[in-house]
Amino acid sequence: MEKQEAPIRNTPFSDEELEHFEKKLKEEQKESEEKIEQYQDHLEEMENNLDDTNSSAAHHQGNIGTSEDERERYYIMIEKEKEKQEEINMALNRIETGNYGICKVTGEPIQKERLEAKPYAKYSVNAKEREA
Repeated sequence: MEKQEAPIRNTPFSDEELEHFEKKLKEEQKESEEKIEQYQDHLEEMENNLDDTNSSAAHHQGNIGTSEDERERYYIMIEKEKEKQEEINMALNRIETGNYGICKVTGEPIQKERLEAKPYAKYSVNAKEREA
């Protein structure tokens, strides 16, 4: 039986740094999950309030339009948080495979400061310049 080789370690970060970023990613993931929950609660509350309103003034087209806009904003925010969670999961996977902190465009290390601000970043600051 053949030996399975360990993933190639391309990351420019030490094990301690990787642990730090993994912790940051998991914190971001938890915050994102909480936001989604809050947004869904707001949507549910809005639905309940819409059903409870019997006044004809509450069903005025202007009020209904405003309510629809607000609901749409919550759906958009939920979708953005789900996309963020997907990026976080991919970053956690890159830590596992030894490729965390490597720009997908340039192949160079992503600046540590950038990862501190956005630990799920997959591009370096210089990536756009290289694409052009």
